Amino acid sequence: MKKIFSLLIAALMVLAAYSCEKDPEPVDPDPGNKEEEVTPVETPDTPIVSKGAYKHVVIVGVDGAGAFFKDTPTPRCDEIFAGQATTYRSKTSFPTISAQCWTSMLHGVLPEFHGITNDISEDKNVHYPVKSPYPSIFRVAREAHPDAKLASFVSWYAINNGIIEQNLGVEMGETKDVDPEIARMTVSYLADNAPMLLFVHFGSPDVVGEKLGFGTDAQLKAISDLDTYIGWIYDQLKLKGLLDDTLFIVTADHGGIGKSHGGDTEQERYVFLGIAGKTVADGTIVDAEARDVAAISAYALGLEAPETWTGHVPAGVFKDVTEVGERKAGELPGAKYRSHQTAPTPSLSDVQALLSKHNVTAYFPFDESISDAFGKVQTSSSGTLKYEDAYFGKGVALNNGYVTLKDVSVGTGSFSAAFWLKATLPSPKGADPGLISNKDWNEGVYKGFILSLRGTRDIKFNVGDGGKNRMDFTRVLPSDYDQGWMHVILTVDRENRKVRLYYDFIDGDEADIPDALATISFDSLSFNIGQDGTGNLSYKLPASIDELIITSDVLDDDAIAALKAHYSAK
Repeated sequence: MKKIFSLLIAALMVLAAYSCEKDPEPVDPDPGNKEEEVTPVETPDTPIVSKGAYKHVVIVGVDGAGAFFKDTPTPRCDEIFAGQATTYRSKTSFPTISAQCWTSMLHGVLPEFHGITNDISEDKNVHYPVKSPYPSIFRVAREAHPDAKLASFVSWYAINNGIIEQNLGVEMGETKDVDPEIARMTVSYLADNAPMLLFVHFGSPDVVGEKLGFGTDAQLKAISDLDTYIGWIYDQLKLKGLLDDTLFIVTADHGGIGKSHGGDTEQERYVFLGIAGKTVADGTIVDAEARDVAAISAYALGLEAPETWTGHVPAGVFKDVTEVGERKAGELPGAKYRSHQTAPTPSLSDVQALLSKHNVTAYFPFDESISDAFGKVQTSSSGTLKYEDAYFGKGVALNNGYVTLKDVSVGTGSFSAAFWLKATLPSPKGADPGLISNKDWNEGVYKGFILSLRGTRDIKFNVGDGGKNRMDFTRVLPSDYDQGWMHVILTVDRENRKVRLYYDFIDGDEADIPDALATISFDSLSFNIGQDGTGNLSYKLPASIDELIITSDVLDDDAIAALKAHYSAK
């Protein structure tokens, strides 16, 4: 009862904060610095061309509002979208959870492709891979227009942290669950800027829905309050003379039922989508989905949508887009490897030729043996190892044992490790057993390095100096990692101070080795496969490894392409 009472008080405080707000006057510090708003005169012979017809796209996202817009007064949205394109049946992604849905909206694909979850996006050590095959509309805009102004103002920091790529030059602002402040921040920004792309996120309907219920009077009031803030933004665009060249979008990530969301009910799955602009059709948008928002935005700005996006421009959005085909099904980059059937291990000479330009420390086919096929490194095992059908021949299951490589040192030099991995997530969620390691993993600052598999569905590289300094670099696993074998490559480039992680031969991202760790040795304890350097880490590794290659240099693009060809041909 105390918990319920506390939740009621918290929700009422949120509502009170929103209810006391007054409309600010639009900010115009420089009345002479406006884009001249010119409405083109249409004649029966004037062709309508929507692609590239806009200089600006503004996306306003209302967390948890679903299709409840229709159940509460929204006079400003009614005004904005009068004679424009709307639907209360835009289908959001599944599961109906914020990170999955916002990422689909901004990256143009379903969650099984982008793989982002709330936990991943909220982890401040994890960022969306800059080289992902599923770029956000922000990255697409930046690559096409290096000098364009891009901005994102959010009440949930995870959007700016783990959904929009870092280092794109996106102006970012956030304030937790204080929507009036987000609105003011946006209006203030628009006073001096005319961004090509602007994303604004409001969170109060989700907060109230989870505390007092979705579709309740309290949540509907939160949506009505936000209607006012949406009007503030629209008015500022008008004041600055930007409206004629702006595509204005309002939508939600998901709805809810009771006090929760995540399921596949009508109340959770269908959301409002409103689109306003000079070439927008008057009527109902047909068969819209969350992943279409990125495609609609790109089309309006004249940007080429990536081939990997599976969203498209639905019928009913633009006057000149009346017929559309089916959405692309898409193919996950590593799908062909997941379903790979065990093949015989190629001859040793094949691998020798493949890596002839590199300094191979050891090569482990793990065909019923932990021996180095090159005969350079002696090994021993602890616990119980099992062998199972793998990518080539057999692989070693490390659930209850590990392998020690004797006298292997990485020192201050570069090194790489490449291997096939078949894994489930370790348990509990905070578990992070070692894939390869030479350090005591009880503390990240301890001397040495580790590549660990984490229960948060990612792989982390860590190195410490034994004092106060450490480096952590994390990359999210592919969404289909658990469907079979995936290939992992770690490269540690000491000369250029870069660490890279590749999945299925795709370079996902890189991290800089910090100054404090630039020249120290990365050696510490025993070099182990399937454990940390002590061999005593309590977390077990629920994984099998095959075809482990370790080099004392950096596997470059040519070597990785050769490995891909080698494994793809079998």
